[in-house]
Amino acid sequence: MEVHAHSHLASGETHSKRKKWTHYLWEFLMLFLAVFCGFLAENFREHTIEHQKEKEYILSMIEDAKTDTANIHTAISFNIKRIYRLDSLAKKCFSYIAKHNSDGDIYRLYFSCLRHPDFITPTERTMMQLKNAGGMRLLRKRIAADSILQYDDFAKKIINQQAWYENMLKELVNQGMPLFNLKYYPAIDLATLRSISSSFDSAKLVVNQKTTIVELGNRSSFYKNVVVFYIRLLMEGEQHAVNLIQTLKKEYRLSDGTPLEE
Repeated sequence: MEVHAHSHLASGETHSKRKKWTHYLWEFLMLFLAVFCGFLAENFREHTIEHQKEKEYILSMIEDAKTDTANIHTAISFNIKRIYRLDSLAKKCFSYIAKHNSDGDIYRLYFSCLRHPDFITPTERTMMQLKNAGGMRLLRKRIAADSILQYDDFAKKIINQQAWYENMLKELVNQGMPLFNLKYYPAIDLATLRSISSSFDSAKLVVNQKTTIVELGNRSSFYKNVVVFYIRLLMEGEQHAVNLIQTLKKEYRLSDGTPLEE
């Protein structure tokens, strides 16, 4: 009897140990599954956030391109007017004869050409975010990413050409300083800071030597060509903006700026 009881006790201890071992294994499996599911959930959440952020970048980029298109269209219109003024000024200078009393016309055309350059400033709101916040890595569509980078490269060309444009304007100013008497330049109303209209009918050039005036004509003509090239660049930029908008809408299946599907 004693031997039988001892055997029964030993059997119970073995069963208890086997049960405890499986219990630990089950706990381990449950913990592993909980951690793994948590990882999957977090990974899914991050992907969802990144995809939403990607959509926001694309929609914002489209709005920037639309803004650029409108600004470019306006700048082209103003610069075409500048071309005509510069061309007229150059022709007046080349055909200048002192006794024909065309000084007033040269004054009028010259000062009309000195207005602030009609530049555009590419909208960089989204582009800066894409570059500085690592947003480019979120763009899953390779074609879309390449189109955005190409558009950014073209924006740099616009800025570089504007520096050349501005330099030619300074050259025209410097060339005119020996020729024009600024007392004829429209005065400024200090109360409103607006120009007071004035007539150049009685204005006389300080120097009426043909060679000096022809030099002014040369500057005007060269400046005109720079503006012509700038307009061509603007037209190209306008087409780049339109192409970018179309590409982004096509790649991300957008309609009127609204995502239709993933």
